[in-house]
Amino acid sequence: MATDNSISIQKKNFLFGKRAIESLPIPDIGKRAIYSDERTPYLFLRVTPTAKTFFWQKKIKGKQHTVTIGKFPSINADQARDQADEIAADYVKGTNVQAEARENRQEMLLSELWADFRVNRRRGQGRISEAYEYIWKKSFEKWKKKKLSDITYSKARKLILEIRKRAPVHANRVQRLGKAMFNHAINELRWKGENPFTFAQVSEKGRSRKTYRLHPADMSAFMAALDTLPGDNMKDLFLASLFSGRRIGECRSMRWVDLDLSGGVWTIPDTKSGMSQVCVIPKPLIEILKTRKPTNESEWVFPANSKTGHVEAINTAWEQVRKETGFTQLQARDLRGTLASWLQEAGVPIAGASQQLGHADISTTAEHYTTIGQSLQRIGVDAAVQAMVDASK
Repeated sequence: MATDNSISIQKKNFLFGKRAIESLPIPDIGKRAIYSDERTPYLFLRVTPTAKTFFWQKKIKGKQHTVTIGKFPSINADQARDQADEIAADYVKGTNVQAEARENRQEMLLSELWADFRVNRRRGQGRISEAYEYIWKKSFEKWKKKKLSDITYSKARKLILEIRKRAPVHANRVQRLGKAMFNHAINELRWKGENPFTFAQVSEKGRSRKTYRLHPADMSAFMAALDTLPGDNMKDLFLASLFSGRRIGECRSMRWVDLDLSGGVWTIPDTKSGMSQVCVIPKPLIEILKTRKPTNESEWVFPANSKTGHVEAINTAWEQVRKETGFTQLQARDLRGTLASWLQEAGVPIAGASQQLGHADISTTAEHYTTIGQSLQRIGVDAAVQAMVDASK
């Protein structure tokens, strides 16, 4: 049955089988032959000078639908029949498998996500962006051609553990960027997958990171140690982290323009999740900030003679605090964990603590709690911080 110049023969009622397919004649260059299987409806074999390919084809409501199954002999006749039956069943159920296949082929690559994240994420300061550029090139660029769904939880965790063996701090930053990028894909680009970097930071031996808390009996010694620091910059910085529950890095880059002291709200433009967040400023911290503002002409709440214009190095001051208190294992990052413990003691639902501490995934704090209103959150935060102040007297 002659057709156009590109097709030589179309033969029906051909029973597909290994020997029969192998014996088919090879068309001349520029031509092809199409055969149909007599056993399975709508199953065809396309033969060209370079390949023999199974495909399913049927006209539905006046429109021709074609789905490629695979090449012979990688797929044999029986496998092709099984797949043809599955495709037909999908169309009966109303599933457009061709559209799904096309969607899978067009899924975003990691390099495309990175390009969009760089331009459209909610930005903080340029310095963070430069750090992200370095981390991308150092740890993620090798995955640039991978689809997002190819980066699984196990692959992400393996990457972090391998980096942690030689550079623990860098491993945390890599995980932070990976988590932020996939949050961007989910929240901003409507990607339907899950974030593979949402897991607790662990050591190469699989142990959770050890944290410490300041208890009521410790608070007086801690406050006294802060009073030994020269000036108020470092003292107020540490109190800002302790009272707000926010990361020390976020507090270091706190700006006056992001603070609403009358409303008791701090809008943090760039966080670990890659998105802006809002947290409550408790009353004792509001008073501290009010005393700083009249004497501070900088855009930064904690200015310093550094490249960024705000406090960067805290190690010397923190070592002095540990020396004065004797809390040798206490780290600056434990200040926010301390607030979490005190919030729990004050009876704040863990969802409220999650909002205050800025966890992008509420399951980090509690998996089975619901979000609470800011007014209730404020009451709990104020109560917890006031308890700290009272304990230090």
